[in-house]
Amino acid sequence: MTANRSHVLMLLCLAPAAAAWAQAQSDDSGASPQEPAPRALERVTVSGRASLMQRFFASGSLVRVDRQDIEQMGADSVSDVLRQLPGVQVNTGASGNLEIRMRGMGPEGTRILVDGEPVSSRRGGQLPLDQLPADVIERIEVVRAPSAEFSGASGGTINIVLRHATAKRETNLRVTDQHVWGHNGLQAFFSRTGPLTEPQPAEDGEAQVPWVYFVAASASTRLAGSDTERHSSTRGQAPAESLAHEKARFRTTEYTVMPRLSGRLGSRDQVSVRAFLLSGEGRGDFTSAAAGSNSAGATTSRVAEHSESDRTLVQLRGEWSRRFSGSKLETTLSAQRSREDIERDRDRSFAAAGGAGSSESLLLDARRERVYWLSSKLSGTEDALLWMAGGEYEDRDLEVNSVQTASPPPSSADLGVSTRLRRAVVWGQNEWALPASTTLTVGMRAERIATRSRYAGQQAELTDTFWQPSLHTRTPIGTDMQWRFNLARLTRKPLLADLLDRRLPGQGDNSPNNPDVVGNPQLRPETTTTVDAGFERNLSQDGQFGLNLFLREVSDVVARRVTLDSGGRWVQQPVNVGDASVWGVEADLRSGLSWLGLGREWSLSANASLLQSRMRSGDMRGERIPGQARYVVNLNVAKPLPPRGGWFCGASVTLNGAADLMTSPGTSGREASYASADAYVGRVVAGLGYWRVGVYNLTDSKRTRERVSTDAAGNTYADRSTMQLTPRLFITLGTRF
Repeated sequence: MTANRSHVLMLLCLAPAAAAWAQAQSDDSGASPQEPAPRALERVTVSGRASLMQRFFASGSLVRVDRQDIEQMGADSVSDVLRQLPGVQVNTGASGNLEIRMRGMGPEGTRILVDGEPVSSRRGGQLPLDQLPADVIERIEVVRAPSAEFSGASGGTINIVLRHATAKRETNLRVTDQHVWGHNGLQAFFSRTGPLTEPQPAEDGEAQVPWVYFVAASASTRLAGSDTERHSSTRGQAPAESLAHEKARFRTTEYTVMPRLSGRLGSRDQVSVRAFLLSGEGRGDFTSAAAGSNSAGATTSRVAEHSESDRTLVQLRGEWSRRFSGSKLETTLSAQRSREDIERDRDRSFAAAGGAGSSESLLLDARRERVYWLSSKLSGTEDALLWMAGGEYEDRDLEVNSVQTASPPPSSADLGVSTRLRRAVVWGQNEWALPASTTLTVGMRAERIATRSRYAGQQAELTDTFWQPSLHTRTPIGTDMQWRFNLARLTRKPLLADLLDRRLPGQGDNSPNNPDVVGNPQLRPETTTTVDAGFERNLSQDGQFGLNLFLREVSDVVARRVTLDSGGRWVQQPVNVGDASVWGVEADLRSGLSWLGLGREWSLSANASLLQSRMRSGDMRGERIPGQARYVVNLNVAKPLPPRGGWFCGASVTLNGAADLMTSPGTSGREASYASADAYVGRVVAGLGYWRVGVYNLTDSKRTRERVSTDAAGNTYADRSTMQLTPRLFITLGTRF
């Protein structure tokens, strides 16, 4: 019965294609095969250029930047582009990774898509987003309010569309050196695009569009890690105290190739084929040295861990679009397979007044993931109003096999876990014109998610169907101002990694701030009702200002609860902790800086979010959602890369407010506020290329967390960790011809 339902939903996913085929028969009956699409279609977002300025006219809270916008920004990486977009806050994490937030919420509240396809993990899925050059980005879409097409997350959705092939011949070369902790990580990037075939004159004398190609290749070494000071204490029946210094250093080398071929099959059909190939390996070392005391006297401990990883990924993707009279059909099919093998070898020694000891452990972790994804969308216009309908089908399978050994005493454990997720979606939306020049957009999205997990001979199954309506209005006030209102309901499915019922030991000594990580096969999706009311205004010099009030009513909030298990170890597990309300205000500004005496090319981008939240049910009733910052502020000033030569530069500042870390009754905690700053400067040498020097985390800021927990016996455990955000230096040389 389940298989039959999946087949039915898959057929529904292709319903737009069937409708388009029927329409094609009608359209083709009276039109020449060479007849071009009506010119009116080019004026809408189906195929027309979407820039920052078109945010003012987009249906829903949608911001788009295309290839031309990105080049004008002079952006070096994806993070440089995102920092200049309304409603997006970008942080550089403690290990050098990229943290993306929207509406000030945590990274889990932002949904990341690559070419419209959801990524599979918190680290960015199939692409290293923190290293991705701006040269491989075609456009970025920021969806701040859920729509039928993008169900989104409680914060918002970011869709990163990879570079298209063009008929213009262009070659990019760049080399970057990352310097941190006295070590260097080199990154080399090459891309080329142009026509594969020369245009041939058509029968009517007009040149036909040629087949075009794009190919990009990179070899990059990434340095990551952190320095942490950890103070732990126990008060009660067995008092103890210790101070540990932890150092983590990781080096990952990845090689990627991304070829793409696009062309036309007749006057109405266009196809594109793309592959993404990745091969990478990594090595890392972690050390922890602690000194303290317990009831028996002085104690010392030392942990040394070495890890090695090997990763490969292959993705094939095909895209087909067909134009009809007043509409367009777009269909995408992709298949992806990835493999990751991790080996962690750990040695621990311990000395106290009662004696000394040592232990060894080994973890072998093999991860295999397979993804098939199909989407189809039919869109068109009538009287300048856009309608769309489509469907999606996703089949994602994750298998993990782990072997853990420890001595003394000799022990061994083999674990095989698998989780399969199948998601089927049908959606549609339409626009209507209302009085007072108001545009109404109404959409509906039906989504069915089925997960099946197997662990130790046991099987857990969850199946949910969600109806996700959305409503957007846009009302102009004069020529430069408008009001927006958004109402929607959305569902965020759990990550497959969170559904795996297995334990991964933390690095260093176990503590409330350094727990083991455990999955939860019974984790339910998080459902959110969203209400947004916003004001937008166009400013002089192509500037914009936005002010937005938002409310989120969240059911089955997912939080990462830290508890003490029966074996005396701290564990962190994602669980549904109840229902909550989230409300806040967000402001964004993009403006020129001529009023400061700077040139018209200088720009200021700013985002600020203030948030409040309260749990309405569960054992944390009345508390804030764990980990949610009270405020997030981003400021970015940039002078873009000049095409004919000259200086360019930029700087950004990020402020993150304090967050509560209470995850269960008897446990309280807090993450202190912190600030970080990045800056870069470079110069374009006409006819040769450019150079760029950037420093991330100029302020050498730190992130401090505190947790206090009391168990049933009255013992109190306190843990305070301070993680240093190490400055990183990037030096880039590049050219384009």
